[in-house]
Amino acid sequence: MQKKQFQSTLYQYYIIVVLLAAIAISGGRDFLFQKKAVEVQIGLPEIQEIYPAATQYSLNRFGIYEVFGAAEQRLGAVLLSSNYSQQYGYAGIVPLLIGVDEDLVITKMIVLPNNETGDYVEAVYSPKFIGLWEGISMEDALQMQVDAVSGATHTSRAVIAGVRQTASHIMETDAAALEPNLWTSIKDLLFLALVALSIVMAYKKGRAKYRTVYLIGVLLIMGLVVNNLLSARLLHGWLLQGFVWSANWQSMLLFFLALSLSFIGKRKFYCNYLCPMGALQELTNKISPFKKRKLPGPFWGISIREIYLTLIAAALLMGFTPELAYLEPFMLFSFRIVGWGIILFGAAIVVLSLFYHQPWCAVCPTGCLIDTISYNKIKPLIQSILTMQKVASI
Repeated sequence: MQKKQFQSTLYQYYIIVVLLAAIAISGGRDFLFQKKAVEVQIGLPEIQEIYPAATQYSLNRFGIYEVFGAAEQRLGAVLLSSNYSQQYGYAGIVPLLIGVDEDLVITKMIVLPNNETGDYVEAVYSPKFIGLWEGISMEDALQMQVDAVSGATHTSRAVIAGVRQTASHIMETDAAALEPNLWTSIKDLLFLALVALSIVMAYKKGRAKYRTVYLIGVLLIMGLVVNNLLSARLLHGWLLQGFVWSANWQSMLLFFLALSLSFIGKRKFYCNYLCPMGALQELTNKISPFKKRKLPGPFWGISIREIYLTLIAAALLMGFTPELAYLEPFMLFSFRIVGWGIILFGAAIVVLSLFYHQPWCAVCPTGCLIDTISYNKIKPLIQSILTMQKVASI
């Protein structure tokens, strides 16, 4: 049984390696650990989003792009935030292009292509967020207190920090660090308390009777309050652009616990104890009056998960760039900003959970990646192999 499980896990990792290779190839193998920073390139099309009449531009010795129109008339200047500081959102850096006039007043600001989900980026394009900086001087931008967009916290905080850091370099003064407000501190405390409780639930016996209450807590805190889940989109961003502890410490802690605790005996720790989608399915299973079944078994020896992962890998290798966030239902918990497609996706999983045992977990690419074979399971197999080698050498 242990040998069969070991072989099954190795095959699962083979599928994962193929998927990661597809991601690497589609991303041009542009890994952060090979560079000091992620390079952001801009051209005339990007500058024309700030100044539509622009016909040419030049980079001066201060790192500012001077923009000119017809007859070499100077239209203004643009600043590329990644030239001064690289601010990370949920799944990678969020570079900004900031237009300024002769008096260093911000005329327009755009978010350049990035690895954030489209819904998150669209949420920051609002008169109540990006629009707040238009008409503001760079000096005043240093002092502005702008609230993050609910549901797109990481992306919006990266924009705020990008503006402040850019302004600090242009004004040659230090930008005050973003201070967490009271609600941010409360969310961090709730997150840490739930993580500690999850370890107690996983290792302390006699806690099963509290599981329903615990799952409600996971759904509320991890899903609706913190809303910082592990996902294929997040891991894709880490693979291509690296990560920064200070920007995404919660996700990194979850990822570390998911791998380490699974390896020492608690397989699928994150899936069973901290994933709000898993909690939503399990709670639906509990209240459903119908008999629960498993999803259909392998087709010609191939599981539904393997088919799903293979389709994603094939799409990437063939040059398609699917929005990975839309291939998983986790954005359901950002319901304030997502479209009806994701909401219907999540609703379909809830309906399936009335009849099937945690249907999404049987397909989830993220769960496949962070599920490791337990060292307690593999240890006897390793010992038997070493014993056989020892006998053969005698």
